Amino acid sequence: MNASLAILACAAALAVGAGGADGEGHDAFDDLESVDDLRRVEAALVETAARVAPTVVHLRSLGSRGGSTGSGVVITPDGLVATCGHFGRAAGRRVMATLADGTEIRGTTLGQANVGKLDCGLVRLDVGDRRLACASLGRSATLEPGDWVVTVGYTQGPPESGSRPGLVRAGRVVLNAPDEVLLDAPIDAGDSGGPAFDLRGDVVAINTRCGRQPWQNAATPVDARRDRMTEFCAGRNERDMRPDGADDGDEDVGADFGRVRRGNGRMAVPRELPLEEVAASAQASMVDVLDSGRHAAYGTVIDDRGHVVTKRSELPDAAPGAEVLLRLPGSRTAMAEVVGSDPALDLAVLHADDLGLPALAWRRTRPLEPGQAVLVPRFDESGPALGFVSIDRRESERDWQSVPYLGVQTEFVELGVAAPPDLAGGAKVVEVMPGTAAAAAGLRDGDVVASVDGALIDGARSLRTLLAKRNVGDRVVLRVLRGGDDLSLPARLGQRPARDGGEPGRGNTVTPISRVSTGFGTVFAHDAVVQPNQCGGPVVDLDGNAIGLNIARYDRTATHALDPKTVMKAAERIIRDSARTREAGSAPR
Repeated sequence: MNASLAILACAAALAVGAGGADGEGHDAFDDLESVDDLRRVEAALVETAARVAPTVVHLRSLGSRGGSTGSGVVITPDGLVATCGHFGRAAGRRVMATLADGTEIRGTTLGQANVGKLDCGLVRLDVGDRRLACASLGRSATLEPGDWVVTVGYTQGPPESGSRPGLVRAGRVVLNAPDEVLLDAPIDAGDSGGPAFDLRGDVVAINTRCGRQPWQNAATPVDARRDRMTEFCAGRNERDMRPDGADDGDEDVGADFGRVRRGNGRMAVPRELPLEEVAASAQASMVDVLDSGRHAAYGTVIDDRGHVVTKRSELPDAAPGAEVLLRLPGSRTAMAEVVGSDPALDLAVLHADDLGLPALAWRRTRPLEPGQAVLVPRFDESGPALGFVSIDRRESERDWQSVPYLGVQTEFVELGVAAPPDLAGGAKVVEVMPGTAAAAAGLRDGDVVASVDGALIDGARSLRTLLAKRNVGDRVVLRVLRGGDDLSLPARLGQRPARDGGEPGRGNTVTPISRVSTGFGTVFAHDAVVQPNQCGGPVVDLDGNAIGLNIARYDRTATHALDPKTVMKAAERIIRDSARTREAGSAPR
């Protein structure tokens, strides 16, 4: 495209959307006085999310210098994309865009700005004769604190195969300044450059950075972008002299939020709304699962026979027959027994007599939709956590964070003629990491691990390969050669630590993630902040219906939940298999 046509395209993008010229903000939902008011907000969020999701793209830079990723929003049907300047960096860089339907289109960066809090730029996609779904640029100057926004972006990137729209998150404007908009709609790594829409579906800001807490998020106002649109199309760059990868001031976002009076973490809903009443029925079926007297997870009663489902990896011992202490409403306690588990789903079934609690009634009255409001019942004074469905269906594939960890460095060795005749090789322990499963099992430097649960380490099958088939919390028996001794050492596999040696994390966050956070197959995601020890409890809608079970805190913005049918099918199989095992054990021989 020549320079004249580029300028014309930019002129088309400058057309202003409906954006709030009445001086009262962009929507009529500033004051929420009832659950019905929240239902009306929910309807507007769902409608907006469905309308704007096809306009958001995942961006990946190409070239030999190493790539960066981010998000963007198509603002003209011929392929002009708005994004952030710290993704594009400079004009003339090659990029690949992935649309919501999985289509990939090459493009080139145009002008970029990354100066102070101004962080925006343009990308031109090579669309040929294709016309893309696009969004209108609204007005940011008329945003008011309390205005609702829908943020969409490719948190943690696109799927490895197939198609997936960006994740939807919802929240409100906390502060609107000429150089920056502060939002409590959570964003994370991969969201940079993605849009924040008002409820008219107009782009009002471009997401740029986040603070330490999930509700601390910042974006460049769309008016600041509009003022530079012509220069961007002409390829002009504005950039600080900071080197690539320099700190972009994310920690300052929290300081900015310190100027704003806040309620209970999220501006969206005041404490006065009777959300506890909505979640009360589901909460009546919940218990605390304890580990050494401390809360470890929630459990959910699923039938009138005393069966409870919970998160397997948070149990002190997930072996069938192990005992687990439960704390019930009214400060009562009960001893439960582990019936069995489904390691892939990280789901365990417990059984306790005389719980005296009702079984949870699962019920979905409509399909899940991005933007739908959800509540997470909790046993604390803050009441239920509020969130919004981010995506109705997502495949949770196992990643390195959920692979169990033994805690040794090893090298393969071939065993000599003095070794037992059934062994040819093994993993020689070079170093045992302190505080790990290996250390607890008594492994020492120089030991040779010859097998895991009888499976030999023979060169074709390494120790790492055998352990990768297990799960966090599994108990295994290691056959260990130590000098002239042939030992059997039991070990309980632990959680793999973060790559930097800190707490496990994913993206930009201080929010802890679950020790097993992936590998569950099909889940749905929502943005309610759920701590790892709050998994195992239900997710409810605004009618109080239990629509899912929280199974993992995944990252800064997302909690993953299982469908009720998945939970009950797995639980019934675990209970049935346990009964068969008991019957077989008691049968005469």
